[in-house]
Amino acid sequence: MDWLLILCSLVHIFLCPFTKVEESFNLQAIHDILYHRTDIQEYDHLEFPGVVPRTFLGPIAVSFVSAPFVALFRALEIPKDASLYLVRCALGAIVLWPLIKLRKRIQEMLGQGTSNWFVFITVSQFHFLFYLSRPLPNTMALPLVLLAYYYWLGQQHGKFIACSAAAILIFRGELAILLGLILLGELLTRRLSLVKTVIFAVPSGLIWLSLTVLVDSFFWQRLFWPEGEVLWFNVVLNKSGDWGTSPFLWYFYSAIPRAMGTSLALVPVGMFLERRVLPLTLPPLFFVLSYSFLPHKELRFIVYALPLLNVAAAAACSRLWENRTKGKWRTLLALVAIGHLVANLVLTSFLLMVSRANYPGGEALSLLHKMESYESNVTVHIDVLAAQTGISRFGQLHDNWMYDKTENLKAGSPELRMFHYLIAEAKSKHAYNLRPYSETHDIVAHIEGFSHIRSSYNHFPPIRIKTKPCLFILKNKYPPEEPDFSFTVRKHPVDTLEEQATPPAADVEVPDLEWTNHSETAGLLPDNSTEIPVSIQNV
Repeated sequence: MDWLLILCSLVHIFLCPFTKVEESFNLQAIHDILYHRTDIQEYDHLEFPGVVPRTFLGPIAVSFVSAPFVALFRALEIPKDASLYLVRCALGAIVLWPLIKLRKRIQEMLGQGTSNWFVFITVSQFHFLFYLSRPLPNTMALPLVLLAYYYWLGQQHGKFIACSAAAILIFRGELAILLGLILLGELLTRRLSLVKTVIFAVPSGLIWLSLTVLVDSFFWQRLFWPEGEVLWFNVVLNKSGDWGTSPFLWYFYSAIPRAMGTSLALVPVGMFLERRVLPLTLPPLFFVLSYSFLPHKELRFIVYALPLLNVAAAAACSRLWENRTKGKWRTLLALVAIGHLVANLVLTSFLLMVSRANYPGGEALSLLHKMESYESNVTVHIDVLAAQTGISRFGQLHDNWMYDKTENLKAGSPELRMFHYLIAEAKSKHAYNLRPYSETHDIVAHIEGFSHIRSSYNHFPPIRIKTKPCLFILKNKYPPEEPDFSFTVRKHPVDTLEEQATPPAADVEVPDLEWTNHSETAGLLPDNSTEIPVSIQNV
């Protein structure tokens, strides 16, 4: 069944290859390690450190796995944007390896049936596989968390503590809640003694803390502990709320239902029918409850809880399927187990199609490269929206081109008139901010992005994903022969890292979904069309 996990992960990568601003630190760091190597002064993070610093150990691991393939692509003169696929595949492989090990451990504990259903449920859901190959700080910690689960279920406490210490001290300090709850359970049930815990924990903590301080002090060129600064920023200063807040129970009524789909209804069934999964589901639930006290909430912050909750749903499906021949009602319940997978797949397909329309920046730069000869010495200015929605250093293909992201330049200013091309945000070609270019620039292309959802029972399926123009590519008719670019800075419009992602509750690459009714008659709703005032945030 492992091939199914791999195949579905690749589908997510190839359908949505571009990344967003939340992922930019790790992605740019991977790029710089692969292409600039020891030339630290060329690294992106020295100019754009972001709100809080992040560790380089994750990007180093991904670069190590992908480096041979990237070198081969460079030798074959394959365009650099293809390396983005390699890097995301490498990260996906790093996460899939412990996930597959966890599946095998589930098979040992709960049987082949539960193991198979665990795979079916995981691939039917959108968010876990969508995140699996995205260079988010949470994804960098995910392999260690999955390994910790694997060793915990196998009662290999020394390795469990070592993986937990690495995940907490290097990547995500809040994992001390989740993995600490698991450790507390082992201590209370006396499967692990306090003395052994100290013997395992102290050396592990010292090794991992020393490693991150040593490596990251070199890359950041100052002595410090990255995750320590993040904890200070989020917990002590409580600054994460500056990037948006959500209600206390948001994870329970919004994030988890969207992440698990219809599988959520089977979690309590699995806890009741298979008592052995109860100790597996309590730690993630208490983790989510505890983490709810932080006001800033994003679905990716609790992605580690999904595999264990899926085990409970898989146990329920396995039991229902095994009993399918014991009566009509049990046959019907078995069909419900299969039907819930179909419902999940429909939702996942829908969200995946929405996500494809959510990276206009990456599409715009890719289109510009196709339109203009690589031999030309082109200068292009990239505005905020474009840089936030898919443009990265992997997409900057030509060394003789100048890619600039200087902010706060007024539309039509002398500085912007020096560029050969502008990638500018606008709602239409008649937008106010494009008027200053009406005589000096030609609009050569526009890129559409996700707008809203339209529903109508007159069509099948009764849902339409609507897009709208959001980025325009403008070509300068009269570029200066000797432009002065002394004003430019190599700057991202929004420096990422942790919580500097997006406005409140914009944690995933899918925007708020605005449902719009379709009516054949203006101003009237047909009898077979209903208004659906639904706001689907962070799908």
